[in-house]
Amino acid sequence: MPPLATLFDRSAAPPLPLPAAVAARYGGPLGFPAPTGRPFLFSNFVTTLDGVVSFDLPGRAHAGLISRSNDDDRYVLGLLRACADAVVVGAGTLRVERAGRWTPEGAYPDAAADFAALRRALGKPARPTTVFVTASGRLDLDAAVFASTDPVAILTTKQGARLLEWPAGTVPGPVIDRRVPVLVMDADAPTGRDIVAALAANPEWRTILTEGGPTLLGHFLRDGVLDEMFQTLAPQIAGRSAGERRLALVEGTAFAPEAAPWSRLLSVKRSGDGLLFLRYALGAQDRPSSAS
Repeated sequence: MPPLATLFDRSAAPPLPLPAAVAARYGGPLGFPAPTGRPFLFSNFVTTLDGVVSFDLPGRAHAGLISRSNDDDRYVLGLLRACADAVVVGAGTLRVERAGRWTPEGAYPDAAADFAALRRALGKPARPTTVFVTASGRLDLDAAVFASTDPVAILTTKQGARLLEWPAGTVPGPVIDRRVPVLVMDADAPTGRDIVAALAANPEWRTILTEGGPTLLGHFLRDGVLDEMFQTLAPQIAGRSAGERRLALVEGTAFAPEAAPWSRLLSVKRSGDGLLFLRYALGAQDRPSSAS
């Protein structure tokens, strides 16, 4: 496959030791700022031109329908997973992607050796830990990832932990294999800040990727704990109607104009078939006035 074309790049983080084949395919270097005080949290989503991340139809809700399983999008997804210590996934995303595995090679099997070499160079274990977030404890424990050898953990509330351990109407006993750690937050209705604080308790999780869903992303944006966003822009329009609302990039959170997060463009890459790969930094930056 031809490399991504880099149209704009102002990212200044020290570059990672990408294997030569990865740097060539990605169209240049890739780096992340060092975490300061808490884990570095970044997201990756693919959206339509009108901001839809899922058609949200029965059996047709997965992100591959937005990207049309684009080869470059899957490659970048695998690369970003290869850079992460943990991948954070909401319970709703797991319900939609029951066969999913949130590993680098799960996104792009043909580059498994290169992604593994990158993780070795970074001193990371073979795969990032997939952390499933559920406040209620209602998690699809029959999903494929729980039967795999992938490192996984569950982050939930006290009530959620009780449901996972002793579901109503069953004979008392653990629902999940004891190899799956269940991390418990104190808050009954955890915020994005609560989630990141719980993740920070593991000193090995310093660079964290979130892939969904849009409600979880809204929590992180609302609390100002998301550091960067990677967004693949697919050249299609999904549209919405009263009967088919679709899911947007952010759900469950709405900002007033004066409080809406403002981002700074770090890079733009383009694939040969017209997808754009955007990277933004979030945080304290000067914003243009409403009149500008």
